[in-house]
Amino acid sequence: MRALFELLAAGAFVAANGEFAWRRQDIEHALNEIRDVGHATLGGEVWLITGEHSWDGLIPSLGGGAPGVWHWETEPRSASETWQQYCIRTAAESVEAVRNMRVEQDTPPELIDRLRFNVKYGADPKSQPCDGATAGKTDYALDS
Repeated sequence: MRALFELLAAGAFVAANGEFAWRRQDIEHALNEIRDVGHATLGGEVWLITGEHSWDGLIPSLGGGAPGVWHWETEPRSASETWQQYCIRTAAESVEAVRNMRVEQDTPPELIDRLRFNVKYGADPKSQPCDGATAGKTDYALDS
């Protein structure tokens, strides 16, 4: 199996800080890869790519309204969930959240090709990292 970094970097925008973000058509695959290596998805946000490795989290609004932040969060791990169940559920919650986002409809057309979806994820705090990848990974304690 390829290292997590290689799995996630394929087709991703890589920010200066090493975090990844994907086009809408690639985000579901990325979320599934994160899940499949045993990481839980905590949430994410939409980025507007502004340069080779730079982005802005404030997305301009169609019609000149105030820019907005587009984001989602998953529900915390319940005491009754195994880590695997938590990873599966948070990936599914994230896929659904992204599917329901109307960011492209509310963004000026000339900027749509520059939108990317960033994901915050983390490994089971009770296990060793599977491959040393850190981009997008948090240091939060994830169990309730």
